[in-house]
Amino acid sequence: MRRLAAAGIIATFLFIPTAAQTANAIYCYRGDPPAVYQACLAYNQSIGAQVSNQKQLQNIKGQIKNAQAQIDALYTLITSLNLQIASQQKLVAKTLASINDLDRKIRSATADLTFLKANLVERNQLLDQRLRYVDSHGAINYVQLVLTASSFNDLMNRMIGAQQVVDSDTRLIDQLHDQRSQVSLASAALAVQRGQMTSLLKQQKAIVADMQKNQATLAAAVAFQTVLESQLSSQYRELVAQRQAIDRETARLARKYAAAAAKAGGGTGQFEWPEPTCGHACISQGFGCNSYWFEQYDPNCPYPNRIHTGIDIAGPWGTPIIAADTGIIYFYPGYYGYGNYIIIIHGHGYSTLYGHLSSFARGLSSGQIVARGTLIGLEGSTGNSTGPHVHFEIRVNNVWKDPCIWLGC
Repeated sequence: MRRLAAAGIIATFLFIPTAAQTANAIYCYRGDPPAVYQACLAYNQSIGAQVSNQKQLQNIKGQIKNAQAQIDALYTLITSLNLQIASQQKLVAKTLASINDLDRKIRSATADLTFLKANLVERNQLLDQRLRYVDSHGAINYVQLVLTASSFNDLMNRMIGAQQVVDSDTRLIDQLHDQRSQVSLASAALAVQRGQMTSLLKQQKAIVADMQKNQATLAAAVAFQTVLESQLSSQYRELVAQRQAIDRETARLARKYAAAAAKAGGGTGQFEWPEPTCGHACISQGFGCNSYWFEQYDPNCPYPNRIHTGIDIAGPWGTPIIAADTGIIYFYPGYYGYGNYIIIIHGHGYSTLYGHLSSFARGLSSGQIVARGTLIGLEGSTGNSTGPHVHFEIRVNNVWKDPCIWLGC
């Protein structure tokens, strides 16, 4: 539809060589907690193909001269920025949660290490005392134990006691070895955790800085969008007034001709494809919500709250357009909005509209009954249009509906 040319302009100015792409990607550490690592990868993937947002905005402001193309480009940029910022906020939250969890683990590990070191000091002191005792009194003299024993039982008791002293010394040395190993392992683990904390804090800082840039660009884009919308508002008001006039005119024609149209065989709820030589593949714009600024306002649609009230069929200029059903025809020449358009009243609440025609079929006049399949005009690009197409609407009781409900497209 109108959007084909705008899409081409947008594609041209939104493309920037690889060398100009933003360096928003961050390094993802495999040693990070799995949730943060995966979120980091997802974030990088989402921005990997994105060009510099600031550069896009400058291109939109300075190089795209068509206001509607600027609006479309801004809508694409704002949508992309919002997705990027949401991804960044998600990653910030996950990273912060991991930082807090890691901080708790570091504090717990530090306390455990302090306890291990204190216990090690205590054991070292015991061993030191034992060594000083041995140094001042000498090692156990087993010959003296035998010679000075008063009895065999006394000898055995002395031997057992001596062995217990030796065992105690051995256990003390083994415990010191184990505790030194535990202190070494705990210190290494704590160093790893502190390294992870440093990496996470660095990652968090980079993400927040990038997010702030995106938020600043988003604010600038929204401000520029507001300026453009203000410039387009007067033209939009004229289009709204035309649509309201069409609604009133369709309602008037229905009251006047509905019965006659139904009597002639119209209003059965069955419609032919209005452009026989250009089928469903020629639909350039479907029915429903879109971002084209000059469409009908609909609060149920996302920003900019616009809905396309019919389907656009884009064939070559001058392609024949036929009546989708039997009814009473009215011709409306014009240069604005729908340009040259036709309304046909079919009866039983049904009516159709055909917009942007290059010309009307000869030999027909307003108020005349036309049969289904009758040539009524030729495709064009009159009115608010960016290329040859016919805008086709089906209305039920003057409320537009998706034509594909009846046409199966």
